[in-house]
Amino acid sequence: MKKVIFITSNQEKINIAKNAVKGSGVEIVARKIECHEIQNDDCSIIAANTAKNAAILVNESVVKIDSGLFINGLDGFPGPYSQYVERKIDASLILEMMKNIKDRAAYYKESLAYAEPGGEPVIFESFTKGSISLGIDGSFGWNFDRIFIKDGDSKTMASYPDEERVQKYETNWLKFVDYILKEPH
Repeated sequence: MKKVIFITSNQEKINIAKNAVKGSGVEIVARKIECHEIQNDDCSIIAANTAKNAAILVNESVVKIDSGLFINGLDGFPGPYSQYVERKIDASLILEMMKNIKDRAAYYKESLAYAEPGGEPVIFESFTKGSISLGIDGSFGWNFDRIFIKDGDSKTMASYPDEERVQKYETNWLKFVDYILKEPH
């Protein structure tokens, strides 16, 4: 069994990770670690930097995820600052900002960084493409899930119960498991 420390205290992220690796031979152990997180416009750089520093700090292999909602019509805002922005403003303010904007295309980017102590991080990226709705709908998930419609769907992500909703997002856990079990570490 390959054990990896997942740097998070977010229970939803922990549940997603554990379900994704179930039966694979990879054990995910979530741990909240106080580790400096840089500010950057690229989720992958943020995740890689944090993973590299955390792996040295705990002297174990770690995984760190950074993600964001990127809205074309707002030049990629809120991007990697999504968690902060989501805590500060309601999704209705995003809709207000987009009132006269025709390009409603958007995507969620997830960057998973795996690092071993003293090594360079390996990064896995995934994208869930969609658009920003015209109104708020749904009661599940995060604030911005109430305005994000995945390509191929007609309802916002927040319209789906958690179990169904999390399966709609592209995730890097399967790519990570494939990597960790095939590569010598």
